Amino acid sequence: MWRAQGGDEAALEELVRRHQGEVFRLCRRMLGSREDAMDAAQDTFVRVVRGLPRFRGEAAFRTWVYGIALNVCRNVLASAPRRAAARAVPVDGEAGDGGAPLSLADGRADPEAVAYGRQLGRALEQALAALSPEHREVLVLREVEGLEYEEMAAVLGCRLGTVKSRLARARAALLGRLEGVWP
Repeated sequence: MWRAQGGDEAALEELVRRHQGEVFRLCRRMLGSREDAMDAAQDTFVRVVRGLPRFRGEAAFRTWVYGIALNVCRNVLASAPRRAAARAVPVDGEAGDGGAPLSLADGRADPEAVAYGRQLGRALEQALAALSPEHREVLVLREVEGLEYEEMAAVLGCRLGTVKSRLARARAALLGRLEGVWP
């Protein structure tokens, strides 16, 4: 990371390569659209490159990059055309989305169980898409990306207690949206 900060292009390319999949996955799950996620991930890395000389290492590099990605996603979500067009947030990964899919269907199960798993996955996608961006981002960071609470606090720029309470409210909102659908 420090070599990249010093202008080493090979080191910068390695940083991008190391983090591009997780940044794309985060953007994809926040924005719902593959195209929007690709644009947001690209914008994230443009901002990372521009901001790299100012990165002081007070937080982990990954945490800093996630914070930038979330800010880019927030800007996309706040745009007027974006508010008018609600899109589903993907739970199952798509080929080439840079991350392991969150599949609710067990491929070894009988066809009825597989269909039920897919139905639950779609319901979860719709419920996530209906949440506020604030709730969606804490759920994605914790439940999908697996960040620890302390990492989430650093990414979101808030206190640990705020992360925990926001996550509790987000989980409750998600469960409320899934009432009658989720087992």
